[in-house]
Amino acid sequence: MNARLLVFWIVAALCFSACGKPDDGPRHLTPEEIEYYKSLQVQQTVDVSKYVEFRKGDCPVILTVPHGGTLLDPSLTQRTYSNCPDPDFATDLDYNTRELADEIDAAYYAQTGHHPYMAIAIIKRNHIDFNRKREWAVPRGDENLGKIYDAYHAFVAQSRAEVAAVYGSGLLLDIHGQSHSQHIELGYLLTPSVLDKSDATLDSGNYASSSSIPHLARTNKGGLSFSQVLRGTDSFGGFLYRNGLECVPRPGYLSPGNNPYFYGGYTTRTYGSYSGGTVDAIQCEFRYSYRDTQSERLRAAAAFAKSIAEFLAKHK
Repeated sequence: MNARLLVFWIVAALCFSACGKPDDGPRHLTPEEIEYYKSLQVQQTVDVSKYVEFRKGDCPVILTVPHGGTLLDPSLTQRTYSNCPDPDFATDLDYNTRELADEIDAAYYAQTGHHPYMAIAIIKRNHIDFNRKREWAVPRGDENLGKIYDAYHAFVAQSRAEVAAVYGSGLLLDIHGQSHSQHIELGYLLTPSVLDKSDATLDSGNYASSSSIPHLARTNKGGLSFSQVLRGTDSFGGFLYRNGLECVPRPGYLSPGNNPYFYGGYTTRTYGSYSGGTVDAIQCEFRYSYRDTQSERLRAAAAFAKSIAEFLAKHK
């Protein structure tokens, strides 16, 4: 039994009954599809599949995992501040986020019978930071790394376009890990100083259009206000909290205040509806304990997947 199928059965047995006949896990791209995504960029000179993994989904959910890669390739350039002058330069590993994303995918299939689209970094952040714009993501002059970066973002962009075309709208969740708080930090491109404001202020100002979810704020089925879809009872944080996961923002914890907080990066800004379109995006920074052990990851993954399904059913 392969590892992915084993994870699926563990999640299904512990948490939920499978919908329909289980398969062997997410459908990987066919060779023809891989060639198609490669063709979106200039001619490749590296084997992209060694460094990133793409999975085609069959539902309006996209999972991106940019910082969980563990492959360090001595033949490739490593990022330094001098060759990659990112003002927020970092090479930290988001420990076990690849594993967590696999378990979220398995749990989501167990509950819905569908798989998200997935873009997963295998290569370490020491070489490429997929959650930065290209000039800060790739060492200057390294076109091989640049083409790996381009292939990753071509897949995400194509997945976003396909979700919008097939389903009308969708949700991208950018999976990360942090160790400074005991919450899942939900990033909507809004700083703590903005989240400190009252619901009335958030609803009366232009804050929805500055967020990563303006399409959701305009079109949610219940006609809820921006503040309600951001941090109310039926916000994504509201569903996570009801399913047993600590998070911010949510009802009862509207803002992180002065605590450290990641409020969203390049992926959230580029592929959420802040940039137009009908796909909303949320950066999800998982606390360490939700990623550390397999048993805790399975619990967190099942609750997270359930929250995705409930959130989409409520609003999309």
